[in-house]
Amino acid sequence: MAKTKRHHLTEAPILCMMVISFLSRSAVAAFTTTSSSRCTPAFLQLRHSIRLCSTNNDSSTDENTTTSDTWQNPRSRWARKKHFNKLKMLKEQEEQEKGSNTGSSLDWDSFDFSDSPKMDKRFRNKSSSPSDETGIPEHVLNTISTDSITYQTYLQSEKSIDQDTSRRSLESQSEILSLSPDIVKRSIDILTPYIQDRRMERIDEVLNQRTKHTRFLYENPSNPSNVFACLRTLDSFGIQYVDTIVQSDSYQGKAAVNQKRGMRTAMGSAVWMSIRQFGSLEDAVRHLREEEGCLIYASDLNPSAKDVRDLVWDIDFDDDNDVVVDGELTGDGVTDGEDGKMHKKQRPICIVMGNEDRGISDEMRELADETFYLPMCGFAESFNLSVATAITLAYMSAVSTRAGDENSYDLIGPLRPGDLDSHELQCLRLRGVLNSLAQRRMGKALLKKEGIVLPKSFFNF
Repeated sequence: MAKTKRHHLTEAPILCMMVISFLSRSAVAAFTTTSSSRCTPAFLQLRHSIRLCSTNNDSSTDENTTTSDTWQNPRSRWARKKHFNKLKMLKEQEEQEKGSNTGSSLDWDSFDFSDSPKMDKRFRNKSSSPSDETGIPEHVLNTISTDSITYQTYLQSEKSIDQDTSRRSLESQSEILSLSPDIVKRSIDILTPYIQDRRMERIDEVLNQRTKHTRFLYENPSNPSNVFACLRTLDSFGIQYVDTIVQSDSYQGKAAVNQKRGMRTAMGSAVWMSIRQFGSLEDAVRHLREEEGCLIYASDLNPSAKDVRDLVWDIDFDDDNDVVVDGELTGDGVTDGEDGKMHKKQRPICIVMGNEDRGISDEMRELADETFYLPMCGFAESFNLSVATAITLAYMSAVSTRAGDENSYDLIGPLRPGDLDSHELQCLRLRGVLNSLAQRRMGKALLKKEGIVLPKSFFNF
């Protein structure tokens, strides 16, 4: 009997706690169903005290209850549940996005448009964030007003970055071509043993089909996916040189500025091509026309534009076989070919493509030697930028041919594969070898060991 009695004495506290808990819950239920409008302040204070007591007793079992203050809001449970569901949804979206982007990057050999081409996250330069370049964190840029001083400071920083990119792109090509042929040859000989034979054959095969007679100029493009697709198309047709005009004031709004940032990444990813960026239309036209003697053909839909099939791609000569550039003779009408014969040298061609939405500017329309359009017979008013580039190249390829026999011939038309100078070809070959190393840092170390220090332009990839 003693053991049984002690057993009941042991259970007594537990039974008391259960009774107290039951009574407190019943009181809470009763007080909760009572209308607040008929309750005195003392009664409301008593009800609130009972709720706090019940909350403290159930805190170990209710995972959604965090503090006693939440009971002051009758909708707190609903608010917490909504908040937790939102966090769960955001986490699932983040994991899904992370899983879909796994292994996806800017691949030059194979590239597909994403679901959001203008805001494709693959064009976010992972090595440099907006905070690194402008000093303003990205999460701050997404919240500040476009009228704020912080945002105006950000635009000024972006403008400085554009100017610096233009300067470095122009210096890059001059640095590469100014390297002595002996150093280029020695560098290639040092690095070639570290490249597979089939890779070297591929590099030589591609570079031997490059042309410098035709180049493309893009005026203030806005879609990085379009730009990257255009560059891949130009590469496929053997175009080596591409220029862009990026006027910072033409990109208004946060979305446009972010797309411009992505466009810098797209152009920087085209490691097999020679790309220059100009800060103004005047600088671009001066370089192309005065220093390189290019004919400028701009794609446009104005009434006086010609059908692309009616364009004259070969330059006219005067009686002395001199090239006429803006009414002046340049004296470059003939050139001594490697076969010992005199060949007519024709002016190179620059094809201008405008912005995806606005097209070319009025200034470019006035400065161009000719404007052209692509024939269409449907309801659509224009082609996508990358599609327009591909169609233009297809027409240019159709009218490009060879004149003469197999041993002695002249290239006719806008696309003339294999017309790069020997030194120019070797410089591009060296750059291709550096880009093909298993570890790109290895190239600089191997050359430095032999006492060769190449310009930074060779390693900008």
